[in-house]
Amino acid sequence: MNEIQSFQKVGVDLFTAGLNNSHSGNMSMRLNRMLVITRTSSMLHRLEHGDLIETLIDGEDAATRLASREIPVHRAIYRTTKADAVVHAHPPHVVALSLSGNCIQPLDAEGAYYFPMGIPVVAVRNAVGSDEVAGAVPPVLKQFPIVVVKGHGTFSIGETLEECLHWTSCLDNVAKIILLTRQYSDPGK
Repeated sequence: MNEIQSFQKVGVDLFTAGLNNSHSGNMSMRLNRMLVITRTSSMLHRLEHGDLIETLIDGEDAATRLASREIPVHRAIYRTTKADAVVHAHPPHVVALSLSGNCIQPLDAEGAYYFPMGIPVVAVRNAVGSDEVAGAVPPVLKQFPIVVVKGHGTFSIGETLEECLHWTSCLDNVAKIILLTRQYSDPGK
């Protein structure tokens, strides 16, 4: 599968699974000392060649201004980890859970299999495309395949965009199960 097809496939899957809204989220892939990242405000479920921006991992170039505003975080992840792909999504169930704790701990067997230590939630003042997020997220991704930025969304890493999608959708299922358990175990509802 070529690069554009991989971005398109995962972009459609993220949107149809409800993990992003029409214009949210971003994705990137490492290409040696470069990265390919989705254009700012692109619709991940309708990506075309012009929506993929190739730019430096270390340093600015003419293409940088077209890239997603989360590029500082993507660059920091590539500098700090061995990731070949990054997906940033806004799964609403995960974001909702992130507002009430510093770790999302699975209740279900499959979630516990994939995330036996839970998934950390990092709290920052400026949660969107900031150097603060770029400093907080990569250290966590050295130990976990995905991290949650409190009140904002997830960053997942992998060898491929599809692997990143896997971690994102698994965590979303964990969050749904937690929220459903809370809803159905509360006798007042």
